[in-house]
Amino acid sequence: MKVLVAALLLLCACRLQAALVRREVLAEEATPPAEDDFFTRHFQSFSDFMTKDLVQKLQVEELRSQAEAYLDRANKQLTPLAQELRSNVLGLFSSLLELGKGEGQP
Repeated sequence: MKVLVAALLLLCACRLQAALVRREVLAEEATPPAEDDFFTRHFQSFSDFMTKDLVQKLQVEELRSQAEAYLDRANKQLTPLAQELRSNVLGLFSSLLELGKGEGQP
């Protein structure tokens, strides 16, 4: 009977030791070495920059250049119209002033 209990106790101890060794192996596999982690993090951040941030910055620059081109075209088209409007308004006011002067004298 004592031999049976000792064998059972030895079997349980071996089983617990095997489970502990398996947990340690899984923990070691789950955490990569620090050097790989360092390079992996930096490579990942570089990859994110190249795929997301840089693309967004390039789109912003493209939009800015398109907006500047649009404003230049609009300025070239509207400048003559603004000058003509200014001359017409000045002519209208001068006509009104002359009309007012003419009516003021009997």
